[in-house]
This record gives sequence, structure tokens and C-alpha cells, in this order.
Amino acid sequence: MTSLVFRTLDYQVVLGLADHIAVSDGRGTMSYAQLLHESACIGAGLHHMGIEPGTTIVLDDLHGRDLVVAVLAVARIGAVPAATADFRLTGVPPVLHAPTTEVTWDLLDKAGRTEPATAPEHDPDGYEDLLQQEFPEIFETLQTGGTITTR
Repeated sequence: MTSLVFRTLDYQVVLGLADHIAVSDGRGTMSYAQLLHESACIGAGLHHMGIEPGTTIVLDDLHGRDLVVAVLAVARIGAVPAATADFRLTGVPPVLHAPTTEVTWDLLDKAGRTEPATAPEHDPDGYEDLLQQEFPEIFETLQTGGTITTR
């Protein structure tokens, strides 16, 4: 598996970092295993809402663990972060604004728990570069087994 999200998160768990702290913010800490689980569930929840590979989504006003989880969830399903789109994930706690409805973070999480999103085998051309340019701290820190620290 060569996808960016696999190398960034799943592979770190395989290497034995499951219990190491991946994110530390004002709400506490998340281990690599917890981050993998939550991002996989949110990714599946987003997919249930119609977000497919290549679908654009706005990630707006997200901070700390919410931003990290959202970025990794989007990467798991191959959605594309954009400045404008029909889908918008924003707020504290995050809410998905879709063309015909709004869905809370908790509901996305619950919807995705039955079949969490797996990491894709590989990324489409240019996708990895796009994500690394948009969110360098997230990918660089986690790929090296570090901890993302925010307020």
C-alpha cells in the first residue's frame, strides 16, 4: 500500500506506535490507534453522505484534533479539500453542510462505525502533493511518528 494516508497513519500503527500520542490539544490526547479509528469512522460517515473519491469538500474553521481527523478522513475516501464546494465541514463541534441537509460530527462518526473506511491502496496522480502542500504539518509530523500539538 502506497497511499499517503496509509503511510501516515496505518503504517505507524503497524510499526508499533498504536499507543503513542498522535494528537495533543486542549481536549486531551489521542493515540495513533484512536486517530486511525476515528478518522476511518468519519471517513465512512462522509462516504455515506455521498462524498466519493474526487468530490470536493471545504474544511473550514476546524482546529486541533477535529482538523487532523477531518483531513485524514477526507484522505481515506479520496475527497479533495477545496475553497468552495457543495459539501462543507465546519464549526466546533464540526457539522457537515451538504446540499440538502446538515449532519453533526457525532452522527457521521456513528454512521461510519459499522464499516470504517480503509486506506486506499494508492492515490490518484497529484493527490498526495495536494494534501502535503495544504496540510504539511499533519502529514510530516505523523509520518515521522511525532505528536501534533495544538491548543
